[in-house]
Amino acid sequence: MGPLSRKVLKLEQRFCAACLAVMGTGVFLDVVHRVASRERGLMTRLFGEAPWVAPMGTALGLAVTLLLVTAALRARGRPAGARTWGESAVITGIIYALLRAFLVLVPNGLVWSQTLGLVLMLWVGCIGASMAAAERRHLALDLGSRLWPKKVLPYVQGVGHALTGLFCIVLTGLSVVSLRSHFGDYADTDGAGGTFVALPIPKWLAFTAIPLGFTLMAIRFLAQAVESWRGHVEEEDALQMLGLKTQDQDTAQEKS
Repeated sequence: MGPLSRKVLKLEQRFCAACLAVMGTGVFLDVVHRVASRERGLMTRLFGEAPWVAPMGTALGLAVTLLLVTAALRARGRPAGARTWGESAVITGIIYALLRAFLVLVPNGLVWSQTLGLVLMLWVGCIGASMAAAERRHLALDLGSRLWPKKVLPYVQGVGHALTGLFCIVLTGLSVVSLRSHFGDYADTDGAGGTFVALPIPKWLAFTAIPLGFTLMAIRFLAQAVESWRGHVEEEDALQMLGLKTQDQDTAQEKS
């Protein structure tokens, strides 16, 4: 893997990490809002509509939060005592205040979080497939390293990589055709159409991940084909195929 490919791979890793963080945070906050804004909570379903039920439910939730925060502080090495309980009470109060402010400032919840999560999942899947191709962790049902003669094996693997790269190019072309259709819907309506229902993001922008991912995979597979034709042989390694060992570890083992 060359220096440029390593830099691109690191950029892809950071991008996927950011997407996962945004996706997880958005969905988590949406679930919190849905649970906290329910008109009939667990206490109401158990004990009915009595006036004391709602305050009792709030007190019970604060008590559970207090215990959890205290346990977290104890796990970090804080000693048991009044000071730890006081810190837990302050943190619990802050959490409760932030939750109430969140419900007031965002009364309708994060209705767009599910759609955003699906869009980011698409990007993570496409970029992740490119990362797998770069690290040679893609699924490969290849017995050639055991069946073909060693002199012929590099050329056979090169042909396999080349065919895979050409297949990715075909899929890139098909995805571009689909992307043009979505962009046409967006452009013909001056941005009024061609967007998601709960999220004002153009569909063509979200689906750009597909041709981008296949383009990166095509480049990497074709580059691997060239490496194979130059004599590089890929030996099957079950740990590497499962993602439990990287190429850098393989190289370090060979040098040792």
